Amino acid sequence: MYLKLYNNKMQSIQEKEFEDLVASITSVNLKESYDIEAIKAFSIMVRTELARKLNIYGGIGCSMHKGCDLCDEAGHCIMFDIEDCFVDDIYKQAACGTKGIIITFDNKPIKPFFHYRCGGATENSENVLGSKITYLRRVLCSYCKLIPDQDNEKQFTVEEMEQILNTKILKPDHIYNSIVGMFEDIDVDDQGRVRCLKIGNKVFKGNELMEILNLNSTRFNYTPVKFLFKSVGMGHGLGLCLCGANEMALIGRSYKEILSYYYTGIELEEMEIAEEGKPLKGRRFVLDAGCGDEDGKSKQSNGLDEKEINLDIVQSLARLLQRDGATVKLTREGNKDVALSDRAAISNFEKPDFFISILQNSFAGPGVSGTEVYHFRGDKESEKIAKLIIDEVSKAIDSKNRGVRTAEFYLLRQVRASAIILQLLYITNPNDGEKLADPAMRQKAAEAVYQAILKYYCPMGSV
Repeated sequence: MYLKLYNNKMQSIQEKEFEDLVASITSVNLKESYDIEAIKAFSIMVRTELARKLNIYGGIGCSMHKGCDLCDEAGHCIMFDIEDCFVDDIYKQAACGTKGIIITFDNKPIKPFFHYRCGGATENSENVLGSKITYLRRVLCSYCKLIPDQDNEKQFTVEEMEQILNTKILKPDHIYNSIVGMFEDIDVDDQGRVRCLKIGNKVFKGNELMEILNLNSTRFNYTPVKFLFKSVGMGHGLGLCLCGANEMALIGRSYKEILSYYYTGIELEEMEIAEEGKPLKGRRFVLDAGCGDEDGKSKQSNGLDEKEINLDIVQSLARLLQRDGATVKLTREGNKDVALSDRAAISNFEKPDFFISILQNSFAGPGVSGTEVYHFRGDKESEKIAKLIIDEVSKAIDSKNRGVRTAEFYLLRQVRASAIILQLLYITNPNDGEKLADPAMRQKAAEAVYQAILKYYCPMGSV
C-alpha cells in the first residue's frame, strides 16, 4: 500500500510505501539509541497515527493539498516529524517485525501521545487536553526515575516573567514578607526598622544584618530578583514515556507489554486495508426508520403509511452501504414500534460512526413542502454530512431545500455518536405525498443519502 505525501520543500507529491514510511518516521523521531523492542513499540505508534489518515478509519487526507494523504509540514497532518533521511536497518527491522499492527480502542486507532520522560508518573488526559480519554490514564512509572534530566533548571528575572507571561508582578513596598525556610519571624518597629529576623536557621538583629550585608540602614525590605524553575521529567506526560519504554525493553519486556503498560485498555490489531470497490469498509452506521407515530399517528388520511415508507428507504440505504463494505444496524426490521429510548440504546451499544434517522414531516396546512435535516448544536461532523445529504437529496427528488438546522430532539441528545435526522418530505403535502408513494422515488432518496455519505468519506473522488 502506498500513501501520497506532499513534500513542501520540493513542492511535489511523492508516493511512499506504507511500511517504508513507518520506518523512516520512526528513524527521524527516535534520535537516540533505543532497544529493538522500544523501537517496535514506537513503530506501531507511528503506524497507528498514519492509519488514522486512511479513508477506512475516517481520514480525509491532507486539508491543504488536494489529492494527498498527508504532508510533511511539522504538526499539520500527524504529530510526528517527517523528513527524507537515511534509515538504519534496525528501524526497517522494527517496521517489518510489527508489519500491519496498530493500537486500537473500541475498534478505532488511538491517538498515540508520547513524551520523552515522565519522571515517575504519566498524566491523565483531562489535565492536559481538557477532556477524558479512557486509554490515556495516569500510570506510575518507576522505569525512568534514575535517568538524569538535562537542562532542567531555568532562571527568570521578575522583568522577564512579566514580559513572557504578559502580566504585572507587584513588588512589595515597605512590606515584610515571610518566606518559609528563608525569611521568618520578622520583628519590625513602628518606624519600619527591622529589630530582628530569622534567616534560614539563624536569628539576626537588624543592625547586625545591616553591618554584615553592608546595608545603608535597618529600614530595609527584600524582594525576589530571579525565579528558579526546576523541572522533573520532560514533556506533557501523556501516553508513552520514551525513557521508561526503553528501560522496560532493556529488562526484557516486549513491545506488547510496553504499549499495554502506557495505554490503558488498548488492543493490538491487524490494520484493515481498504478493498477494491469497498470504500466504506470499516465504517459503522445505525439507520433508524422513524416509526411514524412520533406525532401521534403513522397512517395519514391520504392512505400513506409513514412507518412503511421510512423502513423501505432505510432498508434500501442499508443495502447500498453494505455493498460498499459498511457495517449497518437497523433500529427496527419490521413494523413493530420501537421506543425512542430503545433506538438510542441500540446506537449507543453499536457505537457507530453515524446515526441517521429518516422520517417524514407533517403540517396542518397542505401547502408546506420540502426537505430538512437536523443535527445537534456544536457537532461539526454531523453538520458537515447533513449539508451533503440535503444537497444530494433535494436535487435527486426535486424537493425544496429547507436547510440544515440545529435541534435538541431526544435522539440527537441521547445518541452518543454524530447523529442527524432527515425529515425527507412533508407527507401532508400532495406533491410530496405523491413522491413518497412512488417506490422509484424512495429508491432515489436512498441513493442520494448514500452518495452524500460517499462524498463525506471520499471527498477526492477515490471511490
